[in-house]
Amino acid sequence: MEKKAFHERTIDEFLDDLGSGSPAPGGGAAAGLLGAQACALAEMVCHLTESNKNYAEFHEKAKEYASLFNMARSIFLDLMDEDAANFLDLMKTLRSIRSLPLEKRQEEQLKAFKKAIAVPQQMAQTMSELLPSFTNLLLKGNQNALSDSIMAAQSAIACIQASIINVKINMKYIDDEFYEHEMKDTITSWENAVSAIDAVLTYQVNL
Repeated sequence: MEKKAFHERTIDEFLDDLGSGSPAPGGGAAAGLLGAQACALAEMVCHLTESNKNYAEFHEKAKEYASLFNMARSIFLDLMDEDAANFLDLMKTLRSIRSLPLEKRQEEQLKAFKKAIAVPQQMAQTMSELLPSFTNLLLKGNQNALSDSIMAAQSAIACIQASIINVKINMKYIDDEFYEHEMKDTITSWENAVSAIDAVLTYQVNL
């Protein structure tokens, strides 16, 4: 019987799988869940903003953001399953190539680790591009839900940071100078995006 997608399971079922001895789901799926939760919480703040007459000037933007966060939430839920599948494929590949000639083994290993990086890379990139929306919601959204906006932003940051860790772990096994240089620049851009919203949280948001 085919297993249900992670988002189709109960919270207990997913956490039982996460806490089991199986290597997947693991940190990648957990990062995806952080991303989905961040988007759902931000979406809630958007609805609370849109329905409050005191934020009339932000209603249209809140409505736009709600739709954006809803779509992103679905993306992160799908990426949870994709990450687990890619990790299991990586383990399978590493076992199957042991008897191959060195050059062929290195070639297959390179492809496998690049595939393993693809999902955390997409998670970090997607969430980094959403951070300006989280920031705007912090500053202009319904202030009665400010704690929710902060928790959404913190979860978004955690998703990016966890994804960066997953990228870096797999990068250790990739011998491709151009790819490494490109990825390091990309990681720096994610870290800069996190620093920007963290500065807002530290200096512009008051509980």
